[in-house]
Amino acid sequence: MSSLKRPLHNHLDQIRAAQHQQRRQEAIAALAALDCLRGVSPTELSILYERGVFRAFPAGATVIGQRRGFRYLFFLLRGSLQLRLRDKDGHEVLMGILGRGDCFGEGPLFGKFFRHMSALTQTACYLLQIEIATLRDDLASLPLLTTALRQVYRRRMIEATLARMPVLGQLLPLERIAIASRLQPRHVPRGTLVVRQGEPADSLYLIESGQVVIEHNGQTIASLSEGDLFGEISLLTGDTHRANARTLTTTDLLVLPGTDFFRLLQQYPALEADLRTIVERRLKHLSAVRSDAARARDIEMAVNHGLLRAPHVLVRDPARCPPGCRLCEIGCATRHGHTRLHLNGTPIDRFDVLDHCRQCSVGAECVEVCPEDAIERVDTGALRITNRCTGCGECVSACPYDAVTSVPRASHSTGPLWELFRRVQQRVRPSIPLTPTTPTHRADKCDLCFGYTDLACVTACPIGNLRLAPVEEIVPL
Repeated sequence: MSSLKRPLHNHLDQIRAAQHQQRRQEAIAALAALDCLRGVSPTELSILYERGVFRAFPAGATVIGQRRGFRYLFFLLRGSLQLRLRDKDGHEVLMGILGRGDCFGEGPLFGKFFRHMSALTQTACYLLQIEIATLRDDLASLPLLTTALRQVYRRRMIEATLARMPVLGQLLPLERIAIASRLQPRHVPRGTLVVRQGEPADSLYLIESGQVVIEHNGQTIASLSEGDLFGEISLLTGDTHRANARTLTTTDLLVLPGTDFFRLLQQYPALEADLRTIVERRLKHLSAVRSDAARARDIEMAVNHGLLRAPHVLVRDPARCPPGCRLCEIGCATRHGHTRLHLNGTPIDRFDVLDHCRQCSVGAECVEVCPEDAIERVDTGALRITNRCTGCGECVSACPYDAVTSVPRASHSTGPLWELFRRVQQRVRPSIPLTPTTPTHRADKCDLCFGYTDLACVTACPIGNLRLAPVEEIVPL
């Protein structure tokens, strides 16, 4: 009886295998037809299919939002959805409407998180969902897919930059796309003088990524970041530039030539009124900083000590701390084996901003010089040193704020019995000391206690005087 059943089972297995292969080929053909995957080879599409999960979402569902979805890349196979984000003033803006053939969620693959973006379905949607962490490991072997996704990312970066600007957020997505076609991308190294005080204006500058400091007569008066613009004052007034604009980090700019700028104002008259409001606000700020020596000093200190590169900083009010108390440093050292922070860092107003890693949101020098790509940004926004670190020390010397240190690697072979064994071994088989084959040290820095549910330093403070605060709260600009 069993001998009769076996051919039947084999036949059913063959049918199932054929059906599975047919579904697989149909799915790969469907992926090949998507606009965002045009030109990607069947081999790479096959890997994409194997890594993905097909998901269905009803109309009105949140696919990604500020609290969910940033772990995945999505390909839209059927339906339509809205991409929305918040501008710098916190207002929600429609960035675009996506349909079949589009993808979204690619930002984390290339370092941009789009944490203020959300995707909401307009109709029932059928999506291919792929985990970012899994796909990131495959990118090196998927050159055509990487190129296709990077093109999407680049276009979306420009669209997001324009949408996040309050003066442009009022425009329709298609109108912003028309503006984007006039912009000239420009990659600028850190420390570059983009605009010089006293020179005539010829362009409007939009910051796509990076940070720029504004200097008036040698004094730092403001800091600008992603989504900000500069150069508009001189264009609108016809005067020469009133201040320098210098890149604090590696910066990507979108440059709008002056002729296109004035043509834009003619096409959208409401923009001029909004820009003049920005000009008025900035001139008042310049006047306030020039007349307030303490405020000017705080801004200068914040720039010099890298505070403006930090999304958040650890701060305390020294007046509230008991004399000689260092429980926060001890709590950090207890958890990590050595302290990653130090009290009496940068004095800003009544605060002490502790010396610790700034978790530089863009252009982190430690990341740029690491030969092993051992420093990665995690979901919390912190920069974490992974096990790929070889202890070469490049990041230690590269950090301009002395936030990275070299520490001994923890040894798993320690204790009195192990030491006795090593001595006996050396006597029996003497050897010439050689350079250790494994690293003896590794780089270490604050990563906001990655992997823990709390910050050791904050938990150790008995009076709740230490906290992680948004940098704009401590250094208002």
